[in-house]
Amino acid sequence: MSFVLDSSVALSWCFKDEQTPETLLALEMARTSAIFVPSFWHVEIANVLGIAARRGRVTEADLSIAIRTLDALEIRTDIARPLIGPSILIPLMQTYELTAYDATYLELAMRLNLPLATLDRKLISAAKQARLHVVGVSH
Repeated sequence: MSFVLDSSVALSWCFKDEQTPETLLALEMARTSAIFVPSFWHVEIANVLGIAARRGRVTEADLSIAIRTLDALEIRTDIARPLIGPSILIPLMQTYELTAYDATYLELAMRLNLPLATLDRKLISAAKQARLHVVGVSH
């Protein structure tokens, strides 16, 4: 089953102390499905992993495993045309009380009519209000 993957779930796979049975199930699903991400997802992942390595939260070996794990997935980066901008994101932000980043994940899942994998509480609530299936959380 394809789904939209937010950084909270993807990063949980990279940090052993953040893994849950639900997020590991999402990883198993991701290994056999196409997953969709907004274009900024790659920078967001690199930023968190790079800072974690610099601060000693992960070893070089752990970082290498995390990068290989993510690189092995069939990640489809959304390049929406026309670009998703304020006229689309601000109403979602206001309706669901989200950041622009989280509204982008919600918009992508809504537009593609796909489940959303997230650990973010506000994004989970917004997805449920928008009648989207949420992957990676216990219900």
